[in-house]
Order: sequence, then structure tokens, then C-alpha cells
Amino acid sequence: MESKIFSYKVDGVALEPVNDQLSISPVFDRKELLTKLKDLFKDDDYKLDERSFDYKIKDGQLYIEGAVTKHVEAKSIGFMSGK
Repeated sequence: MESKIFSYKVDGVALEPVNDQLSISPVFDRKELLTKLKDLFKDDDYKLDERSFDYKIKDGQLYIEGAVTKHVEAKSIGFMSGK
């Protein structure tokens, strides 16, 4: 099974300081992000492995990291038997 790992920078989702101890991000839609990621990989027949997602913050910026796997058509072997 072919796999790739990715790191996706989520534009517009960066931490903003509230006070000296707290920084928060603006509101974002996780389902919308998932749809964008699916669109990025659909042309290459890769499928997102959502269980591998890791949300990281680097220098205040949100990144999503994870894995995608190549979609392989299932092969079936049929046996015919008669009575």
C-alpha cells in the first residue's frame, strides 16, 4: 500500500494574544478544512487517514499533519461451483 505524509499550513488560523498567558485562534470549520484536504489529494487517488491527523502550532500558525494512502481497487477472485 502506497502512503505519503503531509503537512498543511492552515491560512488564516494563527494564535492571537489575549493577555500575557493566553493566545487563541479565530474560529474555523474543521469539516471545511477536511474537504479542502480531500480535494488536494483526490486527483492522485489518495485517501486521507483521519486517524493520523495531528494538529500542530508552529510559530503561532496552525498546521495539520498526517498520512494519505493510495486507493487501490479491490481485486476479487470468483469461484463457480455447480451441484
